[in-house]
Parts: sequence; C-alpha cells; structure tokens
Amino acid sequence: MDPQTLTITSGAAALAAQLAALAFGTSITPGPNNLMLLSSGLRFGVRRTLPHCLGVSAGLALVLLLAWFGLAALLASLPVLQTLLTLAGALYLLHLARLTACADPRQPLDGRNGDAAQPMSLIGAVAFQFVNPKVWGMAASGVGLTLAADVSPALRAPLLVGVYCLMNLPCISLWAIAGSSLRRHLSQPRLRRAFNLGNAALVAATALWMLAPLAARLAG
Repeated sequence: MDPQTLTITSGAAALAAQLAALAFGTSITPGPNNLMLLSSGLRFGVRRTLPHCLGVSAGLALVLLLAWFGLAALLASLPVLQTLLTLAGALYLLHLARLTACADPRQPLDGRNGDAAQPMSLIGAVAFQFVNPKVWGMAASGVGLTLAADVSPALRAPLLVGVYCLMNLPCISLWAIAGSSLRRHLSQPRLRRAFNLGNAALVAATALWMLAPLAARLAG
C-alpha cells in the first residue's frame, strides 16, 4: 500500500472511530426518542416498535445530510423558524406526556385497545426528528468533527451518515427492548400506572427543557 493510500485509510479509520464514539454517547443516553421508545416497547413490544426505531435512524440520516449541506446554519440565521420548530416539538411531547399519564393501566399490553393506542409509524418518527433539538445537536457535533478531520472530502458525508446510523439504531433499539422486558414486571395496574406517570413526567420535563431557552429569550 502506497503512503498516500495509507494516509487516507488511516484518516478515515480515525474519523470513523471518533464518530462512532460520539454517536454512541449521544444515542444511548436519555432523550425524547429513547423515552418514547421505552414506552412503546412496553405497550406494543419490540416487533411493533421496530418501524419507530427505523424512523428515528432514517430521520437522523436526513437531518445529518441537511446539516452537512448548510441547513443548520440557515436555521440559526432564522430565529422565527427555529422558535416554531422548538414549539412544535415541545407541544408534541407535552401531548404525548398527557396521553401517557392518562393511559388506562388496566388495558392489555398489546396495543389492541382502539385507534388511539398505536405505535408511532416510520414516517411519524422521521418527521419528529426535525423538531427534536437533541438530534440537531447530534448533527451539529458530527458535522463539526467531520469538517475538522483530515479526510478526503468525498468520504466525509458517507462516513458521517453511515457511522452515525450504524451506531444509532442498535442503541435506540435497546430502549425499546428494555421497555418490552418490563412487561412481565408491570402486569399489575398499580405498577403500570406508576410507570406511566414517571415516564410522562420525564417526557414533560424534556419538553420544558426545550422551551427553557425560548422563555429566557422572551424574558430578556
């Protein structure tokens, strides 16, 4: 292998390792997606939650590409649009928290209790990523790391999107699996009610965290 090829290969491998570490750390930690997947895994099981998982990773890939091509900078220059996206995401999470808190704990954990109890679709999960601030933060961090790497420009975007999504899908799927594994421990309505209230509180807290910077700007 000639020195130039070795340099390119080494640079790409180093960037892939850095992106993998960043993607793992940001994908496995709690956030709006993982809290929803935990709840969905409990209510519907892993198989019915799989489209939700795939939608999260597909939406992440789209956000990464948009951030790579400069949409993140455009959003930063348009505070009104940024505010509308934040409000949309926070209001959706508050709506989800209300539904979770008010869910009947006596209903069977199979999702067969009416149209109101359906797992999130792949398209819905993709769309939610565009109003999820954690995903935009992940994209900004990944783009910054990729731009700073000594790697061929032709390899940068494929590495960014490929490595992020390869790490993201298994990490978020663990939350759905964890929710499904809780089924046998939450067979009693009293315990399931406590879980629903706790999960709803976490989702609502995430929505308020999203709104905090907006409230600070308005107060200033």
